[in-house]
Order: sequence, then C-alpha cells, then structure tokens
Amino acid sequence: MSAYNAETTGGTGESESVQQYLRRSVHRLETAILERLTTELPVYRKLPAEQLSGDVARMIRRGLDDFARVLESGSMPGPEQLALLTGSATRRAEEGLPAEAIVSAYFLGARLCSDDFAAVAGPEDLPALNAMHSLLLEYLQHVTTAVTAGYVQQMQTTVGERHSARQLLLTALREGRVDEEAAEEAGLTIPAGYFVLALAIGPHADEHAAGVDTHAAAQRKLRRLHTELALHTRGTALTSLTTTGGLVLLPGESDPDELTPAHWDGTVQLLTRLQRAAGATVLAAAVPARPCDVAAMWPVATELARIATASARPPGLYRLEDLALEYQLSRPGPAHAHVASLLDPLDAHADLLLTLTAFLCHDLDRRTTAQALNVHPNTVLYRLRKITALTGLDATRPTDLPTLYAALTCHTPGN
Repeated sequence: MSAYNAETTGGTGESESVQQYLRRSVHRLETAILERLTTELPVYRKLPAEQLSGDVARMIRRGLDDFARVLESGSMPGPEQLALLTGSATRRAEEGLPAEAIVSAYFLGARLCSDDFAAVAGPEDLPALNAMHSLLLEYLQHVTTAVTAGYVQQMQTTVGERHSARQLLLTALREGRVDEEAAEEAGLTIPAGYFVLALAIGPHADEHAAGVDTHAAAQRKLRRLHTELALHTRGTALTSLTTTGGLVLLPGESDPDELTPAHWDGTVQLLTRLQRAAGATVLAAAVPARPCDVAAMWPVATELARIATASARPPGLYRLEDLALEYQLSRPGPAHAHVASLLDPLDAHADLLLTLTAFLCHDLDRRTTAQALNVHPNTVLYRLRKITALTGLDATRPTDLPTLYAALTCHTPGN
C-alpha cells in the first residue's frame, strides 16, 4: 500500500500491506489502546497498574497479533485462539469486571486501529481498507461471541454457587441456626432482624388465556417478582417461592422491638410493587423476627397467610394484630369448633357460601361481587339476606364482620 509506505518507510518506493503495517505498529498501538481504555472506560482506571501493564496489555497484544493473522490468511481465529479469549473473559468475570466493559474494550481497540490505518491511507488504498473493515467486523463477531460465552459461563457458575449458599443460609435460619459461615459464603451479613413474609400469589391473566403456555406465563410472573425483590430490597432477600407463593425473609436494619410505622410502610410499598410487577394478586402475612427466632416465626406467618386467604381477605399485607381473633380461634379447641359451626347451615347452599366469600374478598362491594360472580347485584343482596336468615350473621353489619371472618376461616375444609 503506497500510502502506508509514504508514511512509514520514508518513500523507498516499496509497498507495505495493512498486516505489515499492523505488525510493525503493535507496540505503539498497544500503548495507544491502553491509554484510550483508561480514558474512555472508567472501570479500567480503577484496575491496579500491575493488572493494566500485565493481563490487559497482554490481551491487547494478543488481539493485535490475532487480527494480523486474519489479514494474512483471510481466516478467522481457530478454537485454540478463541479459547484464550474465553479464558480471559472468565477471569475478568471472576474479578467483577462488567461484561459491557470487556466487550467495549475490543470495539474501542478495533476503532482505534481502523482510524490509525485510515489516517495514513491514500485514495488508492480504499479497496484494501474496505477488505480490512469487512474482516475486522467478522473478527469482532467471533471475538465477542467467545468473550460473552466465557463471561456468561462464569457468571452462571457464580450465581449458582451464590444461590446455593443463600439457600443453605435460609435453611439454617428455618431450622433455628444462625450460620455466620453460610452467610459469608453467600456474600451476606446477618441483619439485626427480618420481616418473615408468607406470600400467596394469584394467577396472572395469561395463566388462564386460551392458547398460552400457562407454565411459561407462571414462570415469567415468578421471574418478575424475583427481579422486583432484588431491585427494591435493602440488602438481599432470602426466598423460597413457587408460582403460587412461599417464604421471603426481608433483611432489616432494626431489631424487631424497635420497628416503627415507617418500617411497615416500606414493606407495604414493596408489596404494592410486587403485585404490580407480577400482574397478579399478592397477599402477604408479615411477622418480624430476630435471626434466631425465624424458625419459630415462619410457621406463624404461613398460618396467617392461610387464614387471610381462607377468610377471603383482599390482597395486601397482614400482621398478627390484623388477624389475632381469627388466628386464635383457628387453634384446636371448643372455640374453634363453635365458630366453625356457625356456617354449617350454608353447607347445603354452595352458592351462598361462594357469595359470602366473594363479598368479603371484594371489600363488601355488592357491585364488584356481582361482577366477580357474573350475577345481578340484586342477586347478591338476596343471597346476603338469606345468609343472615340461616346463620343470624349479617355481612353488611360491621359488628358481625369479625365473627364472619373467623367463621369462614374455621369453616374452611381441613380446619
């Protein structure tokens, strides 16, 4: 290439190819690329000088040498060369370097080399430059594929190990053990306390849509819940969730005895976000606990969630004080049997029991209940009056509501 000759050989009349120019410029380009990396990609400025002059500089030289071979042979790097790139990306992932920084470094180096070539080329070198650009794009395709594969593989391993460690910590807490070693392996610090949440998750509309993969729809809902928890939880939540519910331990900075209304408000706001992200109803029972008390408190939270669901409570957050009567009456004993029997007259009238459940679930709104049952509002009113006639309890009378909630809880099959 005559222009390269004019710029670099002092006009001897000898033509120099792009690859020859590249090989002769390796040290200069390495220095320029390293300088540009630390200027344009802040994450590289934070690396130790030893790493920059060592691993990073070595990978720049290897990239320049690999591309020179591509220019000479017209063939892309083979498996052995790509394996070296994959291994390097794996190490960078272990060190916590962001994937976008690694990939950007290759494109930045390619752009600098391309600009450098163009600066010394003349009009007669345009065909050679076009051929070089085409090979460069193909080379970048192979490189970024190898780099991404190495990074993703390492991250999957890391995430898997971290997930396993967190599940071990969750298991320990549920068994009454505060395992500091498990917490360290999970990359976590045991907090002062937890909100022990038992969740009941309703179905997304897609889970009932014709022609839709209901399993995939349910899994997408669950994935969105996990993402929202990760985004809006201070610290890391420990979870054991299925598509219909489960357990969540929300870390807190305060001892359970020092909780304020603001702490509860934050949990309510989180639940609202979870419900919006899921596109489904989310009911949660919350019990605060010290780490050593999680084993005793999570069955309480689970029972409260079951009671809230069985007694047709609307979605939202429930504390023990919200369901204290129902919780106490749900314990085995004479009171449980008596309260459960209050709704026995409805056993022969499935439509009445269904209407009572829907009416309580929809905040005593007759029109909304009618829409949910696909009946006329007057039908709901008629059925409510019939329920009162049979049981003596009036769902429209505030003083009867606690008894009805408790009766519905105790009357649920299995209690």
